[in-house]
Amino acid sequence: MATQPLRILHCAMFSVNKYGANYYSGHTRLSNGFIRNGHFVYNFSYRDVAREEAPLGIKELGMKKMNKRFVETAENIAADVVLLGHAELIDTETLRELKRRLPNCKIAMWWVDWWRNLVKYDAVMKDRMPLLDAVFMTSDPDFVREKYPPLRELDKFFFMPNSCDPSMDTGNAYALDEHKHDVVFIGRSYGGRDDFLTHIKKNMCDINMGVYGQQRKDFVLGRAYLDLISNCRIGINYQRDNAIPLSSSNRMIHLAANGCLVLSSKIPRIEEIFSTEEVVYFDTPADCEEKIRHFLNHPEEARRIAEAAQIRAHKEYDNKIISADIIEKIFA
Repeated sequence: MATQPLRILHCAMFSVNKYGANYYSGHTRLSNGFIRNGHFVYNFSYRDVAREEAPLGIKELGMKKMNKRFVETAENIAADVVLLGHAELIDTETLRELKRRLPNCKIAMWWVDWWRNLVKYDAVMKDRMPLLDAVFMTSDPDFVREKYPPLRELDKFFFMPNSCDPSMDTGNAYALDEHKHDVVFIGRSYGGRDDFLTHIKKNMCDINMGVYGQQRKDFVLGRAYLDLISNCRIGINYQRDNAIPLSSSNRMIHLAANGCLVLSSKIPRIEEIFSTEEVVYFDTPADCEEKIRHFLNHPEEARRIAEAAQIRAHKEYDNKIISADIIEKIFA
């Protein structure tokens, strides 16, 4: 176990070229958590570096040089830990070279996207696994390992909850007298969400509902996104795949941490993250509609549940706690 400040190279999609539009992203939250725990963090935005190092700013032409800069950066800061946030453009040979130059450096990876997207980078991931000291995922590790053979090459594979950040998640929606929307849903319409969205749009026209994210013009980014969810009574969390144990997008923690009453589709083992005293779970679109109407008519009950979820989010899923757990498990 590390007992002194570490130098961490955090390689993730920090989207420098989006100028703060995604500042609340999970990788920034993790970096903030490491820093609050006393570690040094260098954020390496691998896709931005690939563009910067490429002729005409074409990312695909800059990947070889980006990989070289990645190793150079690790050497320059004498990294104790390299943490790969997806980082699918980092070559396996690059990780081998990093190990040759910094033999004591730990290499770990996190994955917060839909786990099936790993298959898109199958060749990279198969080669990468034996070089990793740990992998962290926002889905049940045993479930994913069974479905995705490359992970069987790895000894250390852990569940990682999505984290909240006290400097970002400052909303208190349940305490407001007036709200922008009674109900908000933010997310793409693909996957299993089409039927759900069709139902709520057709059957809940009488409710002040905000639906965002289906088209580019409906995207809400930056502070506007956090302000939006902080000013709605109820927030809906609906996965594109509700069969993966423990799996939920970071939207759930965002809603809970900012004081929304969260209504979520039922997901296996999700009550280990938030109990039925903290989040309201539904089975079908019709069940969701019924529960929305109930809680809009019972605001004190809604407030009590939303407040319980907010307390748990900030107490158990604070980024200091999540990042400390990552370090502990990497060095265990």
